[in-house]
Amino acid sequence: MDPDRERIQADLRGLVTGEVRCDDVFLQLYATDASIYEIRPLGVVRPRGVADVVACVQYAAEKGIPIHPRGSGTGLAGDSLGPGLVLDFSHSMRRVLSVDRDTVRIQPGVILANLNRQLARHGRLFGPDPATRSVTTMGSVLAVDASGTHWPHYGSARDHVESLQIVLADGQVMEVGQHAIADAEGERTNPQRQQLVRRLAELLTREQKLIAQHQPKSLVNRCGYQLADVLAEDRLNLARLLVGSEGTLAIITEATVRTTPRPKHRGLTLLFFDRLESAARGALEIADYHVATCDLMDRRLLTIAREMDLRYELLIPAEAEAMLLVEQSGDDAYEVGQRLRELVGRLTRERHLAFDARVTMEKEERDFYWRLSRRVATTLYRLKGTTQALPFIEDIAVPPETLPDFLVRMQNVLKKHAVTAPMFAHIGHGQLHLRPFLDLGNPDHQRLMQELATDLYEEVLSVGGTISGEHSLGLSRTWFLRRQVGPLYEVFREVKRIFDPQNILNPGKVIAEFPQPLTKNLRPPIPTQMPAADAIADH
Repeated sequence: MDPDRERIQADLRGLVTGEVRCDDVFLQLYATDASIYEIRPLGVVRPRGVADVVACVQYAAEKGIPIHPRGSGTGLAGDSLGPGLVLDFSHSMRRVLSVDRDTVRIQPGVILANLNRQLARHGRLFGPDPATRSVTTMGSVLAVDASGTHWPHYGSARDHVESLQIVLADGQVMEVGQHAIADAEGERTNPQRQQLVRRLAELLTREQKLIAQHQPKSLVNRCGYQLADVLAEDRLNLARLLVGSEGTLAIITEATVRTTPRPKHRGLTLLFFDRLESAARGALEIADYHVATCDLMDRRLLTIAREMDLRYELLIPAEAEAMLLVEQSGDDAYEVGQRLRELVGRLTRERHLAFDARVTMEKEERDFYWRLSRRVATTLYRLKGTTQALPFIEDIAVPPETLPDFLVRMQNVLKKHAVTAPMFAHIGHGQLHLRPFLDLGNPDHQRLMQELATDLYEEVLSVGGTISGEHSLGLSRTWFLRRQVGPLYEVFREVKRIFDPQNILNPGKVIAEFPQPLTKNLRPPIPTQMPAADAIADH
């Protein structure tokens, strides 16, 4: 351990009750996440409570050290990586503090799936459901404004936040929610919070027209700070503004979020199409039925599914070029089933878009269908060979009505660069997950990544879409933010300056004077062949 790390470790161990580690092997565990990047931090702190977070932030501010909040490391854009101090909330701050009739108070390290298992005993759930729900923490869900496959029914995390306990860049602890802009009582009880509210309200009021002019036409958008819907008449919703800010404005240490009644009945249908364009048009028809989910898997993913499980080979027709997975839910089982049957009839017999379908209301069969989408994506990481499915253009979103045309444009970009990319999509709301097969260790492929992303993002902008529909900008998309939002970038910069004038909170994400290129700090490729067991023993 070098002298700087030894000093930082000794200093912090005298300030916090949680674990502090700066040794090389431990730091390497935090140098990567689910993205394509690798940056070894200066140190790792596992805070046990808000007092530890305050001590770390005050120490970092005094020493000019960046702070990087982290959950389970499931981010696909490198949003929790950096060269400063990592605060790991998944280790100790993972308690459900209270459960009320329609809200729950949590620490940021609570795993979403565990939260919903506990809420199930009360007949409730937290609706947004990102694909990594079984491991991702609620702090991360809030930091990236996660939504997931059930967005049509539940929206995203910011639609459910009631209030947040946060630590600001100077170490002050603050409870934020919705606040009156001119609040004499608030000035007496928390003058710094009222000053923060007032400064932000003045900025958003002054730039209201610019903010409105530079919103994408897509139904979802996670590109930069979400400013369009946080100021209403004489009130500012600070909690809603902070959700999705990627830990760049404040650090969440507790949150109160609203819960939803669990649906009594759920039904699922699989619809099979002989053309990708037909599936896109089918998704537009399905929008009329107010479904809970409308997801798409393309031919490559369906092929992997057939190879993964013989039961899927029997289930999925060989000629299927695309499949839509559609869920309906409600309190009346007959009504849910009837809506699904009507939907299938419209797409097969009336519109002749889908050539086959499966419908179920049975839980066991429904769970089997759901595993199609929830397991195949992870299988991509286990495919043999030097090329891997890389999540660097993972999360584009376009207006749903543009999908039939946009999918052609997207395929043309991939053909131009001779790249193959399986696609999973929340196609009902126009959100597309692409993971091109490339070799991270190949310099030609590294150059291709930048060119491919630029060309694809220009097509996204041409139809009024966004380069990030749900996941963070992080390291992989911040470089394109200025192009996406134009002059609105300067408003984002001022928001950052109001919250974090020293730029110590997760710097280099969202706002960056010189954002890193897409292919900087790439993690080394994983060897495709391991040494034989006897060779290891001999060594």
